[in-house]
Amino acid sequence: MPEIRTHADVKAAAKDWRAFSSDLQGDPDVRDYRQLPLEADPPAHRAYRDLLEPYFGRVEVARMEPAFRAIAEELVEAFAAAGGGDAVHALAFPMVLRGLAVAFDRPDDIPEWASWGLETWVTRPDGTRSGDALHAYLDRVLAEAATRPDAAGDIWQRIAAARLGDRALTAVEQRGLAGLVLAGGRDTVIKLISGACWHLASAPEAYAALRADASRIPAAIEEYLRFLSPLPRMEREARAGATVDGAPVAPGTRVHLSFLAANHDPARFDAPGTVQLDRSPNHHVAFGNGPHTCVGAHLARVETRCLLEALVARVLLLAPAGEPAVAWTDVGGARVPGAFTHLPLRAG
Repeated sequence: MPEIRTHADVKAAAKDWRAFSSDLQGDPDVRDYRQLPLEADPPAHRAYRDLLEPYFGRVEVARMEPAFRAIAEELVEAFAAAGGGDAVHALAFPMVLRGLAVAFDRPDDIPEWASWGLETWVTRPDGTRSGDALHAYLDRVLAEAATRPDAAGDIWQRIAAARLGDRALTAVEQRGLAGLVLAGGRDTVIKLISGACWHLASAPEAYAALRADASRIPAAIEEYLRFLSPLPRMEREARAGATVDGAPVAPGTRVHLSFLAANHDPARFDAPGTVQLDRSPNHHVAFGNGPHTCVGAHLARVETRCLLEALVARVLLLAPAGEPAVAWTDVGGARVPGAFTHLPLRAG
């Protein structure tokens, strides 16, 4: 599949929906519907996005932050009392699932979400993926919400009550919105928090710097977003006039926007293979660019900040306690960790 890799080209393509359309359906091995508003072009994209933005904006996330902070402090306290542990399963995974439960007002659903494992799309023993668990869950909760739609209720009731102009959403549209907010707010943030913990345990000087001045954590999170790029790429479909590296691409061709490569572009970032906690400016594209910039970006930042602030406030020393289980990617001469399965750390 052709891939757009430079920072400038990825930013331009992400904004040019006429040449690089999002009007497609990805993940055909696990789903037969479009994730909305991700897989829609304007004007439909704007209409779908308007339904979600009020629930992930700064005012709403600020209301959730005290609960996020309490969750983070509880998790870190247990981690510190145990002298450390697996940061993926003791910190990142429960932080994200419990954070989503707050955001969606669905605390009773945490055990079911956790049963799927670290990835929304469950990997079968033969290595193929399955969306059965997610879709069984969505079908059930959306059917329940349809009997009691409420624009002020939990996330599924809100989706069931949503309208586009003078009409209700179809069942497929509801699934598209619900599937995106659950899958999109889960796996990538687990990767972000795990990756941040990995770096801080591996770079004691960085950990000491954040312990000494926690006000540096937001800038550090932006650098982790750039370096890790938890969503490494996204598909587009070429339209008439589309080019990749100056060469025309046949209309209908699927094209990857490589956020990972763009965030490691030496033409845009000095020493991109190194983590610089105070990197400035840091115009990364970890959350995309243009109309499809991640609707949950602020939520992800606040969840991660709460966890890291609790960690540096409570744990004097964070250090590796064994080899992590992680998939590595080589980009621009640097080894970048992807999804951690296990991350054993010592807390002193």
